[in-house]
Amino acid sequence: MAYERFANGGLSSLSAGINNSVTSLTVKSAVGFPTGGNFRIVIDSEIMLVTDVQGNVFTVTRALEGTSAASHDADVAVFHVLTAGSLAQRDIEQFGTGLITARDAAGQAGRLYLPTEGLVSQDNGTLWDMMPLNRLAPPAYGDFTWVNQGGSTVADSKGMMVLTTATSASDSLRLLVKTAPSTPYTITVCMFALTGPYITSQAIPQYGICWRDSASGKILTYGPGMSSYYGAFAYAQWTNYSTLSAGQFMYSSPYAAPMWIRFADDGTYRTVQVSLDGYKYELVSAAQGRTVFLTADQVGVFANSGKSTSSISRILNVLHWSQA
Repeated sequence: MAYERFANGGLSSLSAGINNSVTSLTVKSAVGFPTGGNFRIVIDSEIMLVTDVQGNVFTVTRALEGTSAASHDADVAVFHVLTAGSLAQRDIEQFGTGLITARDAAGQAGRLYLPTEGLVSQDNGTLWDMMPLNRLAPPAYGDFTWVNQGGSTVADSKGMMVLTTATSASDSLRLLVKTAPSTPYTITVCMFALTGPYITSQAIPQYGICWRDSASGKILTYGPGMSSYYGAFAYAQWTNYSTLSAGQFMYSSPYAAPMWIRFADDGTYRTVQVSLDGYKYELVSAAQGRTVFLTADQVGVFANSGKSTSSISRILNVLHWSQA
C-alpha cells in the first residue's frame, strides 16, 4: 500500500508543458519531494496526486479536491502541498480494520490496525508490534437490575460498568442481571476485580458470571475462587443469593486481568469457557444440561461480598458484554 507521504522543501518547475489529460509529467528537480507515492502537488491552481516517482518523472492523478484539469506551461512552479484531502487521507491510513490476513505490510510508523480477530497491532516502521488490546463493548448498567443490592453501587465509569459491593461477614452475592436471550445464545464477558478471591473452606467463585431462575431465586455462578491458597475457576449452585447448595473447582488456571468468560445455552446444554486473551477459549467442564439445578431466565454478573473480615469492598469492573 502506498501511504500519503510528506517532505520538506518540495519545490520545482515543469521541464515541459502538459495538456489537461496526461498522467505523467517531468520536473526539473525531484529534490525535496518524497521519493515515492503518494503525495500531492499543485501546479497553477490544479491539485494532483503523485502516485509514483521515477527519477524526475511523476505519475499523477489529475484534478483532485474540486480542482479542474488544465494545461500548464513549461517552467511553471510545482509545489509539494499539504491539503485538506491529504490530511483526511492520513487520518484514514492511521487506522485500519479487517482480518489479520488482510493487514498490509508494515512501513508507516505509528499506524494502528484493529483486527476482527487477534490483538491490535502498531506499525513501528518495519514490523507490526502486537498490543494487548481488544475490541471492547462495555455494558451499560441501566440494562441490568439488582438482586440483593444492599449497600452496593454500580456506575458507568471510564468505559466500564463498575460494581462496588457492600461488605458482609458471610456469603452474599450481589448480582446485576437481565433477561436471558432466546436460545441458542452465547454471551462473552470481560472483567477484572480489585481485591481477589478471599480464602474460604469451600470451592466458591467470588466474582464472575451467573445464570438465575427468577421464580425460585436459584443461581448458578462461575468464576475465580480460592481455598487453602489454591486458586482455580469454580462453579457453585445457590438456593438463593446467600445460601450455598454445592460448589466445586472446575478448571485450574492462573488469575489474569482481565479475564474473559464465555457462557452459552444452545437450547439443550449450557457451556462455560474461559480465555486469557479474548480469542482462544477453553471449556472449563463438560457441557451441562440446561435444566440441571435450575432453568435460567436471567443472565448477569456477580460479586460475592462475603468472607470479608477487614471491611474491604470488592470492586468488579466489567469491560465487555456481547450477545450472539
